[in-house]
Formats: sequence, structure tokens, C-alpha cells
Amino acid sequence: MSPKWVRELYAFAVKPTIAFYFRTPLDVAMKRILGGRDAIKYYEAGMDLGLSDDLEESFRIFQGRIIEEYEKMVDEFGLVVIDATQSIEEQQAEVRKIVTESLTGTKKTRIRRWLDLASLAKPSQI
Repeated sequence: MSPKWVRELYAFAVKPTIAFYFRTPLDVAMKRILGGRDAIKYYEAGMDLGLSDDLEESFRIFQGRIIEEYEKMVDEFGLVVIDATQSIEEQQAEVRKIVTESLTGTKKTRIRRWLDLASLAKPSQI
């Protein structure tokens, strides 16, 4: 898939104030996945792309390509990189600090509740 095509496809989207990229080495990602379940899933290993007949090798190739694309996007889109090898608590503290600093001085707006249109609909008279 062409990165240019994807960027054009989403050109209409509003750019976020902050976007985070949780950087994780492949070995760490694989260890975490296999620590939580029995096997890597077919599509997350890119098996449908025919990169390798071996599930783990295909995972490394496919996910490696994804990581390369994210690394390219860090500068292009100003992604804030978080070291995802840190503990969850450390990652959360870092994210909270960055968000707090980013929001300092911004104007607060009143929060409006979402209107549940389905609850307002009258039952059909069939």
C-alpha cells in the first residue's frame, strides 16, 4: 500500500493536538504477546502476505515493516515517542506530564453531554 495514498485518504482528518508513539522493540513485543496467550495471530504475523512460511519469522518481517513506517512518521507528524519498555506506571506518568504541559494555558470549554437519539425515537406504529 502506498504511504502517499494513505495520507491522501486521511487528508480530511483533523490533526490531533498530541499523538503518541509507544516505541517497543520487536523482541519485547513478541515476548509480551506470547506472555499473554498461546500464539501469535495469523494476520498480526502478516501470514496473508506470504513473507515467510514460519509464523515467528513472518511476524518479525511484517511488524518490522510497520515499525519502520511509524519511525518515519515520528518527524513527519510530530509524534511524541514514549519508551514502551518502561513500566506501565512510568509510561502513564510520562504521558500525563506531557498532556498536562500541553494543556497548560488552554481555554476550558463547557462539556456537553451526548444526546442519545435512539432513546428519543418513537416506537414505530406498524
